[in-house]
Amino acid sequence: MIKKTELVGSCFIIVFCLLLGRISQASETIKVAAIFAKSGDAKTADAMIFSGLHFAVAEINNKGGLLGKTVKLIEIDNKSTALGSKAAAEKAVKEGAIAVIGGSRSSQALAMAPVLQAAHIPMISTSATIPELTAAGDYIFRTCFVDDFQGEIMATFALRDLNAKTAVVLTNTGNKYSLGLAKVFIEQYKKAGGEILMEGEYLEDVTDFEALLKKVKALDPKVVFVPGYFKDTGKIMKKSEELGIKQQYLGGDGWGEDLLYEYAGDAAEGSYTCSHWNRSNADLLSRRFTESFEKTYGRITSFAVPLAYDAATLLADAITRANSFDPPKIRDALAATQDFKGVTGDITLDKNRDPVNKAAVILKYEKSATVYFKTYQP
Repeated sequence: MIKKTELVGSCFIIVFCLLLGRISQASETIKVAAIFAKSGDAKTADAMIFSGLHFAVAEINNKGGLLGKTVKLIEIDNKSTALGSKAAAEKAVKEGAIAVIGGSRSSQALAMAPVLQAAHIPMISTSATIPELTAAGDYIFRTCFVDDFQGEIMATFALRDLNAKTAVVLTNTGNKYSLGLAKVFIEQYKKAGGEILMEGEYLEDVTDFEALLKKVKALDPKVVFVPGYFKDTGKIMKKSEELGIKQQYLGGDGWGEDLLYEYAGDAAEGSYTCSHWNRSNADLLSRRFTESFEKTYGRITSFAVPLAYDAATLLADAITRANSFDPPKIRDALAATQDFKGVTGDITLDKNRDPVNKAAVILKYEKSATVYFKTYQP
């Protein structure tokens, strides 16, 4: 017969072992937060980013994880808004993430940065190109080039490659990315001898594009630069086609490469965009990544995928070099990054924690896809 004291003692041992097992299991996992859109306008584009991160994390864990621990990716929806991004960053802090990857859009990343800087948690943005992002603090990093570079590239491309001496710029005044990129393009275009015939303004989902585009048609510029995202740019192109406007359209990385076709349709044909990468890249690392990724997830249609992969593998490299999961030590290792071999190019971070010497790629919209046209080195 089992005595009551023996039964209680046995139950205590079982419960203790279960708790010990949970603690041991938890201690074998490290948390990295991914803050991107699972709802709202950026949902479609950011779904590709999650795929790139899943691929990277699976690759890392299949090789034994980091410092003997498994990487757990915590996906947090920023709801495609700045407010949602701030709340997501606060959630990442509460859940104990040792680092954060995100966000994709400049306004979202800008909202996240102060929260993570204050918490001393490293943040790596995949594609927020607004220059002032990393000025938020020494825990803020990115894997992409900045708008100062791509704005200059597109102005140079318009004048030298397209021989476009006149341009109209259409800016979404409710978006920081659009405002910043437009400013750089206008400055560089004028500096190089081009003439800006009009600086048109609009607000997404508010502006009557027909009235705005009739002004463009009357001015008859050689090119129209639209530093917007794929949704608003696509609507502008579609309305232009309806109005019989034949001008050449140019844009920045916000067009989202092939995503533009969802809103512009055939009206996108013949346009040019600035990108961080192209799938026909001859680099061996890029080719291997493309082949391996596409076996599982299908064709890569956006630079968002390799940029996300580079952010995750750069973080893994920093943790390995730091030999620690302590966020300040990871931050120091990230800041010291030199010649990291990424799919989108080698990454060396400057004193502002921005990549230096990353090339920009010009892609052309042709036959319902984006095709490589030219590479610009810094």
